[in-house]
Amino acid sequence: MALSDHVVRFAVSPFGAALDVYGVRYTGHSLVSLLFAWTYGSPYNRPLLLETTGARTGKRRRAVLPYFPAGESIAIVGSRGGMPHDPNWVHNLRAEPQVGIWIDRERRAVQARVASGEERAALWTEICERAPVYISYQKRATTREIPVVILEDEAAA
Repeated sequence: MALSDHVVRFAVSPFGAALDVYGVRYTGHSLVSLLFAWTYGSPYNRPLLLETTGARTGKRRRAVLPYFPAGESIAIVGSRGGMPHDPNWVHNLRAEPQVGIWIDRERRAVQARVASGEERAALWTEICERAPVYISYQKRATTREIPVVILEDEAAA
């Protein structure tokens, strides 16, 4: 088994996910993202910690995600590695768009919305230039358009 397979298995394990959440929340860094970037030769950028409310359960859910600038806002991508369905966090924020994010150990309240049309197309092009892995994810996810989510400060939204 290749090292990249081990890294992916660790990243998706319950322990790896918990370690990732803890790392981003308390240090601003993600060991799992760093390992993933190192393994696949991509640049390491600090991720954000997204806190949503479960659409069915009402419980707090967390996900560690890379983020990209989108003007005055932030963009995140619901790729789920090119799987045929959107990640659970996308479903959760569609039900409750007021979410919290942690960036560099600071919490911010933001309003989430899924980009569409020309706005999404422009952001998608920009994101794929910075992180070409999303192109291969979109090819795998042939049955769905990968959502690009805009996170805007609640005061600005």
